[in-house]
Amino acid sequence: MKSIVFYSLFNIATIFSVVISTAFAENPLRFIETTGRAVIENDEMIDSARRRALEDALYLAALHGGAKINGFSSVNTDTSIQENLVVQPASQLLDYTIISEEKTDTHFIIKVRSAVGQLKEKACESKGLKSLSVYKPLISIDPSAPFWVSSLADELANNILASFNASKDVNLTDNSFVALDQNELVTTNDDFDYISLTSGRERTRYGDYASVSSISIAESKKLVGFTSYDSLIITFNTEIYEGSTYSFSFSKSKSIEALFSSRGPWRTINLLLKPNKDNIIGPIAIAARAHGKEVLDNLVCKKLNSIITLNNGKIEVPLGKRHGVTMSALAATKGEQTPFNILMVENVLENKSILVPLNKNLEFNKLNGKSIQFLGNM
Repeated sequence: MKSIVFYSLFNIATIFSVVISTAFAENPLRFIETTGRAVIENDEMIDSARRRALEDALYLAALHGGAKINGFSSVNTDTSIQENLVVQPASQLLDYTIISEEKTDTHFIIKVRSAVGQLKEKACESKGLKSLSVYKPLISIDPSAPFWVSSLADELANNILASFNASKDVNLTDNSFVALDQNELVTTNDDFDYISLTSGRERTRYGDYASVSSISIAESKKLVGFTSYDSLIITFNTEIYEGSTYSFSFSKSKSIEALFSSRGPWRTINLLLKPNKDNIIGPIAIAARAHGKEVLDNLVCKKLNSIITLNNGKIEVPLGKRHGVTMSALAATKGEQTPFNILMVENVLENKSILVPLNKNLEFNKLNGKSIQFLGNM
C-alpha cells in the first residue's frame, strides 16, 4: 500500500513537473519573487541563518522554472524497502536582487527577485528592426551573352533593392550610387579629408549594416542529341558588413539557369522551343526578389550586441530605436557573483539606450566596457 501511494505521488509530481517545464519553455526568461526562511539557532549564528535563508529563496526561485524529479528505492538492513525522491531545478538561476530582509525572534526571512531561465541560442523567434545601407552592386557579364543582358542586370539589381525596401523590418538607406570601399572608410579621418569636408562620404553608422550585392551572368551551352541549348547562369551573392568597422557579418548566394535559345536540324521544333524574352526575364526577376528576402530574413534575426559605457552614472549602449531596441527590453552580460547580469531598458532614444540592472546593489563601474547582448522582444 505504501508503494502504491508513493508511486501515485511520484506520477503526479512528474506530470506537474512536465507541465511547469513545458510552460517555462515558452518563456525562456522569467522574473520570480520568492521568500526564504531559516531558523536562528543562537545570536552567534545570525550570519549563517541569513545565508541559509538566501539559499532557500534562490532554490525556490530555480524550482519555479521547472523541476527534474527522480525516484529510487533502497533496501535497509532489515530488508525493508525505502522509497526516495530527488527534486532538482530544471532551470538556471541567472541573476537576483534582495528585495527585503527581516529578522524575528526565531527566523531570518529574505525575499528576493530572481531571473531564471535558459539563455541558449535558438532559431529566430521574433524578428527585430535593423538599419541597412545598400551600396552599389557589382555586376559581371559574360561578353558572349546577348546584348539585352546588360539591361537585365540593372533590372535584377533594382529587384533586390525593391525587395529590401518592401520589408517593414528594415530601415533602408539607398547608397546604391556609391561603391563601398571598406578600407578607405576605415582608414580615412573625416576631420582632415578633403572629400569628407566638401561633398561628404556615405558611411554606415554603428549598429547599422552595409550591403553589397553581386550579380554574375554567364552563358552556358549544352548539346543534347542533335539540338544545342544556350542558357544564362545567373548568380546572386549579397555580402553584409557591420557598420562603422565594416567587418564581414554574413553572405547569401543563389544561382539559377534560364534557357534563352535552342538550335537543331528541325525548324518547326526550333520555333516551338524558342523562349519568349518576357518569359525569361520574369522568373529571373522573381528569383532576385527571393534572394533579397533570404538576405533580410537572416539579417533581422541577428542578435543585438554592443559595449556598455557609463555616462553621468548611467549605463548606456549606442543602440536605440533605429536598431530595434524597445522599452523594457532585456539584455544580459556576464556576471561575477551570478552567471549573468540581467538589465532592462529604462529609456530608449533614436541611437542610444539607458539600462538599469536587476540587482540594484551592482557596482556600475564593473560593467563599463563589457559586452552586452539583447535578449529579444520579451
